[in-house]
Amino acid sequence: MRHFLRLAFVLALFAPPAAMAGEQQHCVTESENLVIVTQCDDGTVTVVNVRDNRVAVCRKGESCKEIKL
Repeated sequence: MRHFLRLAFVLALFAPPAAMAGEQQHCVTESENLVIVTQCDDGTVTVVNVRDNRVAVCRKGESCKEIKL
């Protein structure tokens, strides 16, 4: 449950809500072992490594940001 709350926090922090964006955003999430990858139509990619408690967020046209949870 703690890992789910961390993932929810990261996604809420970095993924802009669809209402604020003015259009509906489409994202696809894949998970394998302890890694969760979310890729959105706007070019945002979020990688959550549950084992290492790290998150990497990459946005189109910007450098990636990595945080430790």
